[in-house]
Amino acid sequence: MSEETKLVVWGVGTTRTMRVYWMLHELGLPYETRRIGPRTGETQSAEFQRINPKQKIPVLIDGDLVITESTAIMRHLRRRCDKLPYDDYQLSIEGKADYDEWMSFISMELDATSLYVVRRHKDLAKIYGEAENAVTSSIAYFERMLDSVVSLIVGRPFLWGSTFSELDIHMAIMLDWAGFIGIPIPESLGDYHRGITSRPAYEAARKINYSDL
Repeated sequence: MSEETKLVVWGVGTTRTMRVYWMLHELGLPYETRRIGPRTGETQSAEFQRINPKQKIPVLIDGDLVITESTAIMRHLRRRCDKLPYDDYQLSIEGKADYDEWMSFISMELDATSLYVVRRHKDLAKIYGEAENAVTSSIAYFERMLDSVVSLIVGRPFLWGSTFSELDIHMAIMLDWAGFIGIPIPESLGDYHRGITSRPAYEAARKINYSDL
């Protein structure tokens, strides 16, 4: 597919849509936005369900290709553009295994098992019900899991190899999210977090993803 193929992103306002906009701006790819939210009823419309029967955002439309998971969207965008080339380590067997481990860890241990549980049973308690014990234990689990990888991050500008990657987007947004809900981030991760979020594409994505909300 050529870079001239029109890209359309459905969805704004979530950490998952933020991932997509950040990657688009890192790569400098032109796109159009359909500004629908996650719980406004728009994902349940007949039009949107034809695009994504899961009724979830984000969705990327790239010509005839429809991708409905933020991680898959980021990986696809990076592969279709040469702006963020892979280094030798990232292309190696060891590097690919390292990538898979980091992606699984961030997506499952930090996100799904920890912060998303807090989101459901604290911020969205009216929908999913209050569960104080689940929230407390999830925060403690997040802190323990994050502490377990601090030594692998401190002193490094990027999480994986010698170049910025979608793993940095994942991790930086997790740290943003944790700080927003009051989970203290180890001071030793401050340089890494500030370095990643000082990138112009981060601020550009924030303006697109969170404006007018």
